[in-house]
Amino acid sequence: MRFNIISLLLLCYTLTLQAQWDASFSHYWAVRSYYNPAFAGATDYIRTAAAYRQEWAGIENAPQKLVLTTDLPIVLLRKRQGVGIVVYNELTENLRNALFAGQYSYRKDILHGTFQIGVQAGIHSLQYDADKRSVISGEEYGKPSLRVNEMAKQLPDLNTGIAWCSKKLFIGLSIMHITQPKFYTTNDSVTTDLQSDSLCTSISRSLNFMAGYNIAQFSPLSIHPMVWIQSDFSETVLQATLRLEYNDRFSCGFSWLPEKGYLLFGSITVQGIEMGYAFNKHTLNLGSIRKDSHELYLRYDLPLEYFKPKLQPQKSIRLL
Repeated sequence: MRFNIISLLLLCYTLTLQAQWDASFSHYWAVRSYYNPAFAGATDYIRTAAAYRQEWAGIENAPQKLVLTTDLPIVLLRKRQGVGIVVYNELTENLRNALFAGQYSYRKDILHGTFQIGVQAGIHSLQYDADKRSVISGEEYGKPSLRVNEMAKQLPDLNTGIAWCSKKLFIGLSIMHITQPKFYTTNDSVTTDLQSDSLCTSISRSLNFMAGYNIAQFSPLSIHPMVWIQSDFSETVLQATLRLEYNDRFSCGFSWLPEKGYLLFGSITVQGIEMGYAFNKHTLNLGSIRKDSHELYLRYDLPLEYFKPKLQPQKSIRLL
């Protein structure tokens, strides 16, 4: 009955959503280099991670988000540094936002850990304004659908961040969209004569703070409390996470977002590949109207030794 009443109300008005530009992935700690380039090359592996998120499942044309990160440590000028690549794609019906970026981080050993400074440069390919979305009533079964402002643009973007990592602790702070890329909210080819300051918008700068700790006193069980704070200076989102890992193979946990909802997640590692799923229960605004969000996650760590030449067995001439 409550769903029918809410659906009827949706027929009477259009709801405009104002949201942060950057996607909020449930497995943020696994794709942390997407939010902070200083984490590129922070491990001793070639780390590849991917997360696919179905936002607001059940709403027509709801966003589908995919991020892929790859990073590794390198030795340059006899100093260990890090490089990485980030690919991001957001699809809403036939409209799409995409990002392709390269990362570099400088590393220095400090206080039994590693201090890193990172920078990311990339190109946003914008097919719609991801910061403004509208929910409208649908023609089929009165089902709500998502509408976005159509536009097309390619924009350069720059991020930077710092991080400190040790065996038990990681902490990082980053600034995203330093240059605040600007674009017009309508297609240039259609409204060339109509462009003005009132139609111009930009991707707002945002801050990301991320920290986590590894409590390993209960081996083979380890406890990982983490916190993540996102802010675009108009809205701040806090996410507190508790993750349990058993025998480096099984993990589960939950995250709490004050006044916004919570999520449950779990993963398993098979032959070096970690696979996970997260269920996000929304309790505010659009999420409480319809269904919730789902996320799939994959991560693989490839040892650097895999690419090093292997020593061939040799026989001593004395034994010939």
